Amino acid sequence: MMMLIFTGNKGCGKTLFLKGLIADHKIHAQGFLSVKKFSGTDITGIDLLLLPEQKSLPMATTTPISTESSTFRFYFYPDVFSRVNMHFHKISQDLPFVFDEFGLLEMDHRGHYLIFEHLERYGHKSLIVVRRDLVEGFISTFCNDIQHSVVDLETCGRLDASTTVLDFLNT
Repeated sequence: MMMLIFTGNKGCGKTLFLKGLIADHKIHAQGFLSVKKFSGTDITGIDLLLLPEQKSLPMATTTPISTESSTFRFYFYPDVFSRVNMHFHKISQDLPFVFDEFGLLEMDHRGHYLIFEHLERYGHKSLIVVRRDLVEGFISTFCNDIQHSVVDLETCGRLDASTTVLDFLNT
């Protein structure tokens, strides 16, 4: 498995950066981007942008709801993980996979972990978004036998990050 770990602090713009790169350069990839929803400046939830379909799927809200999965800030809609995991039960080997993001739930083998496990099992070329405060634990736990490199959006700069991400997704 070839993996590019794309990182940066929470809220630094990793998802919007990737969304722009994929759109501007017409990148052919599969996977999902976790796009925050806003009301003014307040975050109200997360929608998944499914690739390559560009289909939006409501994923989580900041409004408390009855659910099995939640984090400090988000309440995930019932069955959203099983629906997304089922959507990606067949992953094309011809396209790289964008996984945004591997977070607290996935670190605990929940959330979208089944998709990650599938990517790992079949050695699929993947770009995995992991926020900076989780990246060390992610690498030490999940990357022992995986060829990987790390790009930090904030430390390497947008130009170098663009070049590295585009090279990875296009080769």
